[in-house]
This record gives sequence, structure tokens and C-alpha cells, in this order.
Amino acid sequence: MRNLDITPRQFNYMQAAPTPEQPRPRKRKKLKWFLILLLLVGALVFAGGRIITQANKIFGSNKSIFYRVGQLFVADERKLQGEDSGMVNILLMGVGGPGHEGPNLTDTMIVASIRPTTSEVILTSIPRDYFVTVPNHGYNKVNAVYAYAEKDDEGSGGEAAIATAEKLTGLKIPYFVTVDFKGFVKAVDHLGGLDITIDQTFTDSEYPDYNNGYLPPVTFTKGDEHMDGERALIFARSRKGTNGEGSDFARSERQKKIMIEMKEEMVKLNITDLTKLNKLLADFTDNVRTNFEPHELKRLAEVAKNIKPESVYSLSLDPVGNLICAGLIDAETGRWSQPLPPPPPPPAGEETDGEEGDGETEAPVDETVRIYVVQPCDGKTQQDVHQFLAQNMQTVSLQKENVTVEVQNSTGKVYPQTKWAELSKVPGITYKPTSFRGKTAYDRTILYDNSKGANPHTLEYLKSKYNFTVSDVPYYDAQETSDFVIILGNDAL
Repeated sequence: MRNLDITPRQFNYMQAAPTPEQPRPRKRKKLKWFLILLLLVGALVFAGGRIITQANKIFGSNKSIFYRVGQLFVADERKLQGEDSGMVNILLMGVGGPGHEGPNLTDTMIVASIRPTTSEVILTSIPRDYFVTVPNHGYNKVNAVYAYAEKDDEGSGGEAAIATAEKLTGLKIPYFVTVDFKGFVKAVDHLGGLDITIDQTFTDSEYPDYNNGYLPPVTFTKGDEHMDGERALIFARSRKGTNGEGSDFARSERQKKIMIEMKEEMVKLNITDLTKLNKLLADFTDNVRTNFEPHELKRLAEVAKNIKPESVYSLSLDPVGNLICAGLIDAETGRWSQPLPPPPPPPAGEETDGEEGDGETEAPVDETVRIYVVQPCDGKTQQDVHQFLAQNMQTVSLQKENVTVEVQNSTGKVYPQTKWAELSKVPGITYKPTSFRGKTAYDRTILYDNSKGANPHTLEYLKSKYNFTVSDVPYYDAQETSDFVIILGNDAL
């Protein structure tokens, strides 16, 4: 196992509650949780201190397990942090765990942003090579943050990783969950495996084994496959796949498939299957760490149960355009740095400084330690990355709705339409300026929703950018095919 005492020059990287008018559903819900808690209390009585110790290992604080059980009874009305503002953010991390080189390096970092009101999730992948400053340890890659914090103060890795992820994304992240490879493999196996659809065939010839080497080339063939835990782990972790599967974005898409299918399998769990539940509890106690409290996990389950696979979107902070770049940097200064070029050959017939007749020029000594990283391009800042991410998180659902917005200008003036022309740059919106087909100019700008409420995200986006009145009837033209028709009125002048 590699020692984590690393200097910047060494760089051995670690890497709705029921209403008063509906009392009966509340009682049934209470009864269901009461029965579950009876099972839990029975387990506590049977297993005693071992279960208490294991539970505290998962949740990582000094609160009594009995306090946590009590919170399940009284926390029905309590929401998750961020729920009132419309977004619950959770940092998901995968680590190698005991037996792996760099056991606390975060091989995977994903921010899951849940929108409870719309039952949507946006998964934002943070490349492990993203360049950051690690508290008390200088420059390093983001995958070292959790490991260094755990080395300095065991149990602090989650909060340290959250603080760094917040700086990178601009999001407020109250929660984290860390799972190691062994726990993932066991959990998948105890769920009976996962049915995964592989979008395209690819091969990874450099997937690491457990002995600091590589497995024989691993191939995934397009189509449906039932995967056990080890196979699912390789599918999720693969970084060197052919056919375009070597990027962080492709990897995050595969991980999304795994998480969705695990969620679906867990929803199907039968609470009377005590053998399976006991095995999963063992998997989680030994291999999962989180700052969620049990009552918050209960609320999370309620929020997540209505999320459908088609409502899960992926984003990544991969190198893109002139915003996020990848390359070599000087490990000490944090600046882009390319290796020194080889010396030019001496002119014909000219002696060199080397030994007579050797025909070679001594190369200059280059002691700079360089590392491959991802970070904002020259002239860009992390604030630019925040704005990019915020815009993409807003438009990711627009891309799914993929609407056409027709704009007619009834004012007879050109300039009122100029601002609306910006819609042509919004992903997921086809901007369609047309001639006004009416006879009399409108006093007010009116939006007609011809999709009859089928595109709520686009409508909310338009409301956030423009002033108009929403008509309660569709546009009158029977030949109209646009999802939204907007008539600019005199109030736009």
C-alpha cells in the first residue's frame, strides 16, 4: 500500500405530508414505519452493542442509535436540507477501500442534484484530475482531498470533500455518501445482480486488477446484460474504453445506468426478506459512510421513489471549448508547463561541448515535476465554471423537452424581437420568428401554450427571462405546429 505522506514534488497521487382531511393514510404510514422499527429494535436487542457500533460507523457521528430511531417517529414533517429551495445536493464518492493502493482516493465524485418538485436528478461528474488546493497539503488533484483529510483526521474526509466540491461547482452541498468497491460489489450481488443496457460495444485493455497490474482486455457488447457485482464495477469504473467510452462523460453515463438500476432494485426489496436485508446491512455498515441521519434517508427514499430513469440527466466538468482545459502543469507553481524541447543538432562540422567526436549535444537538465490535470483555461476562472454549470443545469431539462417557440411581432417595430432572438442560442429550444398573422396589434405580449402543459420546464424558463401573459387557450390557427406561440404586444416597446 502506498504511503500517503506525499510532498508536492513526489506526487504519488491518491488519487407531502397528508392533510388534516386525510388522517387514515397518515396512520397507515405510521404503522408501516412502526413495524419496520419493531424489526430494528428487535435486531438491537438480539445483536446488542455490535449493531449500535455498526450503525454509528455508517452515520459517522456521536449521536446515539436510540436518538436516531426516535427521530424516525417524529420527523415526518422535516424536509431535507435544500428541499425548500428546490434542490437537494448530495456528493457521491467511490473509493478503493482496504486492500487497494491509495484506499481513500476518490475514484468517482458525482454531485447528485435532486429536484423534489419535478422528480428529476442531475448527476454532475467531477473528473478526478481536476486541479485543486488541498488544505494543509498544497496543490494536488481533487481525488486526493478525501484521502488527505482521512489521514489527518479520521472521519473528516466527507466534509473536506464537500467543501472542495462546493468550490468547484458553486453548489451548496449538505450531504455526502462514500462507498468502497467491496461494498458496491457485495451490494449488487445481494440484490441479485443488475440488468444493464449497453449502448455500444467497447473494450478496455487497461483495467486495473488487484495486484497493481491489468486484467486481460475486458469487452462489453452492445445490448442487454445481467451483471454481477464485479462486472458492474468494471462497467462503471472503466476509463480506457474504445469507441468513445474513455471520456469522463461516457463514464458518468454508465455510472448513471448503474445507479438507476440499483435504485430500482432497492425499491423492489421486500422488508420481510430478513436474510437479504441483513446482508445488505452488513454491506453498508462495513463499506458505506455518510452524514445523512436515518430520518433523512427515510425522507430521501420518499423523494426518490417517484424519479423515473428518463428524468435523470448527466453533466460533466470534462475539458470543453475554451472554458475547461487539460494539460501538464508545474506541480510547485500550479501553472501550465510543457517539457523542455530537445536541443537542436549542432551545425555540420562544428564541435560540441561533449566528448570529441560523440556528435551529441548535452541536453539541459529539466527537474520540473509535471502532472496531468484539468482546470479552467487561461483567462477563465472557477466563477466562469460555476456560471457554465448553472446554465447547463437549467437547460438540461429543456433539451429533453426540445420545443419550438414561434415569435410573432405585432408592433410593427423591429427592436422588440431582438431580445427574443437570444432563444436561438438556448439548447433545447428551436427559435422560429414569423410574420404577425393577425390584423390588430396586441396591447400585451401573450404566450399560447399549444403543448397544453406538456413542457413545464421550458415555460418556467421563458417566464424567468421574459414578461408576458399566459393565455388560457391555445393559439387559434389549426395548422400551427409550434409548442409555444408568442405574440409581442405594445408593452414590449
